[in-house]
Amino acid sequence: MAPYTDIYTRTLIIALKSPPIGKNTSQVAVLTSVNPRTVDRIYSRAIAAGFKPNELPIKILPHYKNVIWTDETSVVINHRRGGYRVWRKADERVVKSCIRERWKGYSEFMFWGCFSYDKKGPCHVYQLETKAEKEDAARRIEQLNAELEPLQREEWELSESMRRTGLRNKRGRKSQWRWTEKTGKPVRTSGGGIDWWRYQTCVLIPKLIPFAKKCLQDRPQTVVMKDKAPSHAHHYQSVIYRLHDVERLLWCGNSPDCNCIEPCWFYMKRETTKKGAPQSRAEAVRIWQNCWRDLSQLKIQAWIERILVHIQKIIELQGGNKYIEGRDKPRLRRPYFG
Repeated sequence: MAPYTDIYTRTLIIALKSPPIGKNTSQVAVLTSVNPRTVDRIYSRAIAAGFKPNELPIKILPHYKNVIWTDETSVVINHRRGGYRVWRKADERVVKSCIRERWKGYSEFMFWGCFSYDKKGPCHVYQLETKAEKEDAARRIEQLNAELEPLQREEWELSESMRRTGLRNKRGRKSQWRWTEKTGKPVRTSGGGIDWWRYQTCVLIPKLIPFAKKCLQDRPQTVVMKDKAPSHAHHYQSVIYRLHDVERLLWCGNSPDCNCIEPCWFYMKRETTKKGAPQSRAEAVRIWQNCWRDLSQLKIQAWIERILVHIQKIIELQGGNKYIEGRDKPRLRRPYFG
């Protein structure tokens, strides 16, 4: 370093010249009573020694580290994210490896995962539900309804009697108890996709709840983030959370998607298809599970740290979501080693 300056003066000069203070050489010289040429020499030697002025420590609010981020994504077979550029001979026009297959009538699966700031949770691939599994689910739901109906009816009768309490009798017919979906009956619909029962039996109870309890040991304020998807927001899922003493993060309807796991799906779809799109379901499942296994915790933390910038952008846009995602400025990026 420059002669005749102690370590405290050199530190002050470097702090004043580097962002976010960003004072010029003349201003620093006036504040520190050091020659301008000496100021420049101190700053240049600090950079030569490894100081990176544009790389500042990222601050993240502690409560975002307490959130378990969860979501699903759809995986399409024979589809590669991004464009194709194929070098082929003139007579290889119809060779399978040189054709970009369309996915009309494609087969797909749903991939679920979860993580927190400190830990990467389990993942799950939804398999096709067999006829035997559907029959077993119907039997178990029927048994569940037999146990729930007396409790729900007692609660309904109490609320109905309180509603009709008054000095005069209420006009109209008295309400009759009917055990339907509106009164709390768990029912499976015939529509496709992942419904509340499959989410509960495949993910919530066997994987998400144990992972949440594991996180609660290190962070007692841990909460689980879930969006308003029908399978997540079903009224019976709240019973499972209360039964296991796991809190959920309040998620407002029609709000901008701030789920920190969303960037993970873009990354994984690119990683799993960069050597070509999987040609079969078994191959795609294996590649996705391996990609999740190799996912770096440092990259997960970078995705979670973006939420601070996103929230500020949403506030500036008065609830809008027309902003560029990311950690805003290049100076906020940290080197990635894994």
